[in-house]
Amino acid sequence: MSRKELTRNNHYVPQWYQRGFSTNSNQLHYLDLSPKEKLLPDGRVIKLKERKLLPFSQCFFEYDLYTTFFGPIISDIIERELFGKIDDFGSRAVRAFIDGTESDRHFRFQDLFRYIDAQKSRTPKGLLWLKNKYSHLNQTQLMMEMEAIQDMHTTIWYESVKEIVSAENSVIKFLATDHPVTTYNYACPISNQKGQDPIEPSIALKASQTIFPLNKNYCLILTNYEYAEQPELNDPLQKRTNARHFGETMVRTNAFIRNRKLNDHQVQEINFILKKSARRYIAAAEKEWLYPENDTTISWESVQRTLLPPEEEIFEFGGEMFAGYSDGRTYRQDAFGRTVDEHEFLKKPVLDEEPQPDDFCPCGLGKSYTDCCRDKPESLRPSWSIRSIRERNLIFYNGIVDILGLSRGKDWEDIRRELNDQQVKDIHTLFEIVWPVHTDIFKLLPKPDGKLRAVYTGIIDWQIISTFSTTAALYFDQLIVHNPFNHPTGMNPQYSPVANPSIYKQQTLKNVALFLEIFPLVDSGRIILLPDLGIFSRHLQSQVVEMARNRHSGGISIDDDEYKIFRKLTDDDLQRAIWQMSEEQQKQQIRSAFPNAGENYVNEVFEYSQQRRNEDPLALLQDDLLNGSGQLRQLSMGPNFEITLLLAQATGAIIFTNNLTRWKEILNAQQTSELGKTTQWSQLVDVIQGSAFPFTFNPETAIALDEADKLKKMRELWQKIYSTIGSTKAENITESCENITKQLIEAIVETKKEILQISNSESIEDSEISNFDAKFNIIIPYGGIQDNNVLRLLLTSGADHYLKSSSIAIFAQPIIKK
Repeated sequence: MSRKELTRNNHYVPQWYQRGFSTNSNQLHYLDLSPKEKLLPDGRVIKLKERKLLPFSQCFFEYDLYTTFFGPIISDIIERELFGKIDDFGSRAVRAFIDGTESDRHFRFQDLFRYIDAQKSRTPKGLLWLKNKYSHLNQTQLMMEMEAIQDMHTTIWYESVKEIVSAENSVIKFLATDHPVTTYNYACPISNQKGQDPIEPSIALKASQTIFPLNKNYCLILTNYEYAEQPELNDPLQKRTNARHFGETMVRTNAFIRNRKLNDHQVQEINFILKKSARRYIAAAEKEWLYPENDTTISWESVQRTLLPPEEEIFEFGGEMFAGYSDGRTYRQDAFGRTVDEHEFLKKPVLDEEPQPDDFCPCGLGKSYTDCCRDKPESLRPSWSIRSIRERNLIFYNGIVDILGLSRGKDWEDIRRELNDQQVKDIHTLFEIVWPVHTDIFKLLPKPDGKLRAVYTGIIDWQIISTFSTTAALYFDQLIVHNPFNHPTGMNPQYSPVANPSIYKQQTLKNVALFLEIFPLVDSGRIILLPDLGIFSRHLQSQVVEMARNRHSGGISIDDDEYKIFRKLTDDDLQRAIWQMSEEQQKQQIRSAFPNAGENYVNEVFEYSQQRRNEDPLALLQDDLLNGSGQLRQLSMGPNFEITLLLAQATGAIIFTNNLTRWKEILNAQQTSELGKTTQWSQLVDVIQGSAFPFTFNPETAIALDEADKLKKMRELWQKIYSTIGSTKAENITESCENITKQLIEAIVETKKEILQISNSESIEDSEISNFDAKFNIIIPYGGIQDNNVLRLLLTSGADHYLKSSSIAIFAQPIIKK
């Protein structure tokens, strides 16, 4: 496109919208809240003219705000294509809610909120807010991210109490500002400091309200239902119940309060908030309206009552909603969009006073308050009001023990013989109850508080995970591991462990074996066993699947050694499937493999096969399981790359894997990041990669080491590495590397000695072959490991505190002794 045809004066407040704030003219009084200053020859500084009467074309625009650059090519596609369409349906929707019919409003309901959402992010203030959520965005990337988060806020607004107030009876009318979609929370005043943009509270907070003037005479006010129903709530800065972005919900499109007509003072109060929240410019039909602060009776807090909807009108909102389908199914949700009831047993009582130093910490990690949350600010603590991840896993463990009869003297062989459909169903039903789909998982996750955690990503299988993860859990303060159990909510009944439990017997046995084996480390807080995050957000799940497809559009390349591992696990499962056939079916298989063999040989092979079956702890000791619908077998590798990095950034963790495919994904992600291609820490990387780190295959050894509080020096080493990378100046890197090298040698020697001592003292069999050394491949990229897709997932998933990158990734491999 030629330069003459390009639209580069980008109106972030469209001219059609500005027109609604004028009175019989094409001009507005335009006020610059931060006018330019001029230094006079005599040293005096004067402000240039702050108020002008301007046409709409000269108000609320910025040159190249949306323009993108691809080398020499300049494009205005965002202005033309994206905002062209948004302004088209947005203008129709705004008009419908000013003076349209009931039918107009119904059909323009979603368009209105989609427009408001776009308007919130398209302004200079909105774009700066978005840019600050990422590590580094160029102009093109910023435009891509702005488009990708469209409709992010609509679910919360859909479920709000919606009121349109009128200024028709007021001489003063509503202002137009450079950030028309304003968020107000009476408990969170905005301070307009020079040189800083006013920071607005999140719309997800209980007492947050969204204000959007439709024109000079009408203003939309959206109030979270919880706050509208109880204005005197005790926690106005906590998130509303079931706050979420891109969530599914059902609302009435005709539920709007429209009968309030404001007086001059009330309009001034709203204008006061609008002006406070503006970045630099406001406009009005009359210049006197531009100064609501001249009414000295108005303060941030005093506006609270005016913005609250009439108490007698709130009955139109909230309550339960039901919908019936032609196939007989029924949909139900409560006032907050939840489709399942809240479980009271997952709540914890609110404390009246601070815990004593030696009390168990209310966060549920199992440590004393002194050793856990006492010195953390509230924003960096996991929730104290609901059951923690560890406590939920403890409930699940006790449930499994009871369901399988382990609490009544049953042993593992009994479980293999007696596992039945009802037990499989009960276990997965309990998992569903312990992890409701509306759980705010980010409330439960540890925050980036300076403690060193790691996210394990790799094959989730009883035969594989103990190779590294049980010992790795002792190298760090905590290791986050993917929970292997499937959540039945939303599953096709044909493949659901609740609706069709018979096909899940074998997989349930494997999952239970893994869970029971690592549970002592879960109970001690070393392992955070976390369900698939997609359970709690369909949007997150769908986005992650799409991102994975795009990454692997050219296919997945699996290393030969890794392929052998997958093949071994698959072959083991296939053998267990054969053992689940009837005796005659198994013998027929032998006859097919050895057509010339006699019956004695067939019987001998069968007996040998049964002996192997008895020795395999993951084999069900039940026959003829395949005559029905067979057994579902799954080989999972989790979490995937995006969720791994998301968890690392949400919890302040590094990444730890023993999986080459995942390692290649991490390395490939750095190739797309200019910041991630280099490192200042090559000397430290060489030292770590040249070292042999002691591990044990045996989970019993790892558990005994944890109970004896061993591997302290190894944890101190990695904490030192982690904190040094984040805080060391470039000129001190060489000295820091030398100090860490000394500490590393001492930690390895001490760890090796501790593992050997525990192995011997616990009389653990085959301790020598159970213990091994591992090589760490490690990356410490400049700027950290980062991905814009993951940062978008964090933003749209409602995470409040997260790092913009993960500083370290480790790929662990056993050292093969020749």
